[in-house]
Amino acid sequence: MKPWRVAFFEQNSAANGNIEDDIKDFVVNAFHKAQRDALWKNSGTRLDTWHVSDFVSPCLRKSHYSKIPELKTAMNDEMAAILFQGVIVHDNVILGSINELTMCYDIEKRENIDPSTVKAMEKDDPRKKDILTGTLDDLLRIGDEYVIADKKTYNARGYVKKEASPEHILQVNIYKLMLKYSYGIEANYGCNLYLDKGDGYKELPMVYKTAPIEETQKFLETTLKSFKDGIPDPTITFLCNGKNKDKKIYCNFLEQCEKDGREKFV
Repeated sequence: MKPWRVAFFEQNSAANGNIEDDIKDFVVNAFHKAQRDALWKNSGTRLDTWHVSDFVSPCLRKSHYSKIPELKTAMNDEMAAILFQGVIVHDNVILGSINELTMCYDIEKRENIDPSTVKAMEKDDPRKKDILTGTLDDLLRIGDEYVIADKKTYNARGYVKKEASPEHILQVNIYKLMLKYSYGIEANYGCNLYLDKGDGYKELPMVYKTAPIEETQKFLETTLKSFKDGIPDPTITFLCNGKNKDKKIYCNFLEQCEKDGREKFV
């Protein structure tokens, strides 16, 4: 019997008890597996370096903890669902011919490195401690200008956003620097395309001029030094103070942060 037929009959033989409950459980579990498979497909080639998301995180201590294997926790269904929506958007909303462009940059040496070279490095290669990896959503050419477009899903819940979030602007500015060193292209404009999940992904584009490259370079050097110096100071935000609309704690490292003296910064 062919492998797919064996798997098919095995999955059905696993059902027991109330058939309607079995059907519901099976379908939901299969969906959760499909979500995780999609997330793995999009992150399975993630390089073992610093990532732009580490540098633009509202809390650098959270980024620090995320690099410690012992502190990593399994992804729950709620987080998988949130990330899955982003995968759907990024896989299906392609704004230009240059899309999902991965770049690597040595912060200390101020030079680009081909991602394939980084991928071939040994796991404990010390050079990785200075390398930043980022994947640009879309690079557009509009008139005479290059524009970096970055898509963000969110729940507006009636709130009218008036400007792009600082961390999203910073992310685009870092992409600008990496793009310049990798391809010699300087993007003077950025655009965050906010998509409201609660309103059929209603579009809200926010356009701005990007920051000077040297300004971004100084930020990268300062932040890298902060990571290398030890545990960065925490930034108390909606991720961990429970003062968001849902009164939830979104940081998986709260317990460890408290052990490391979080109360001094509250």
